[in-house]
Amino acid sequence: MMAWWKRFGRRAATLLLTVLMLLGTAAGEGADKTVINRINAPDVSADFAFAEDADLLEIIFPQILDCDAAFLRCGGETMLIDCATSGQAQRILNMFKQLGITHVDKIVNTHPHADHIGGFAELIKEITVDELWLCFPAEETVHCANAIKAAERAGVAVRTFGDGDTLTLGTATMQVWMLDKPEYTRLNDRSAQIMLTFGQRKILFSADLEQKGQNGLIEKVGAEMLKADVLKYPHHGLQALTPEYRAAVSPELAIVTCNQRETDGKKYIRRTALDTVWTVPGFVHLMTDGEMWVCDRIVSDVKY
Repeated sequence: MMAWWKRFGRRAATLLLTVLMLLGTAAGEGADKTVINRINAPDVSADFAFAEDADLLEIIFPQILDCDAAFLRCGGETMLIDCATSGQAQRILNMFKQLGITHVDKIVNTHPHADHIGGFAELIKEITVDELWLCFPAEETVHCANAIKAAERAGVAVRTFGDGDTLTLGTATMQVWMLDKPEYTRLNDRSAQIMLTFGQRKILFSADLEQKGQNGLIEKVGAEMLKADVLKYPHHGLQALTPEYRAAVSPELAIVTCNQRETDGKKYIRRTALDTVWTVPGFVHLMTDGEMWVCDRIVSDVKY
């Protein structure tokens, strides 16, 4: 009898603790809602509108899958965080063409994997870009070296940033964190984490942070620093979030840069009822005045 209890009682205790933690997280995510999600709940707050003279931050995700790109506009300035693969760069360009975007002030790369920087050379053939911002040296990957060469040929200035830096976009600020201890051998876990703050609202761009890095980031900056209304879900939704990371961020909404195919991350999202939108089909469109977020979808002229 004692052996039975030891074997099954511990499992039951672990399950109970997990359920209690998820209930607590869900309760935190449900309090004082600041995100109006018109994709998943089109009738909720349907009459809400920003003031005509409001200063706004706008974020648009192209219909990409298994790679990252997000276009940001604030205070007359523009930025692209990551630029997909060379094969999916045309998806970004199609979005730019539809929205009338011909110039981007800064392209910021979170880490030089092909699915985050491979599209740079293709983009600058069609649009003008002032600056390419990198947080890894050219020798980190061939994709980084190729992007630098393409920038030099096109006259795009190459800038650097790193852990502890603060970037700006209009009146929005972007705090950068990077894990640099030797135990973080995977480039994904060393990718730049960008916490964007605009007024009272926050969105965390988590690049490809994996589970080891998620808990490492908590150790580095503290759980209280990671609270965000919106989470750009790590690594295209391939993995579950760690319980500690989910509780720290407590997002009201997650954006997954992929379609809704079945992954461990998709199973986790369904199991824990995380309000989520995917970047395929159409363009995921976020706007905030610093007090409220509105998320909707722009129908793309091009179907994939």
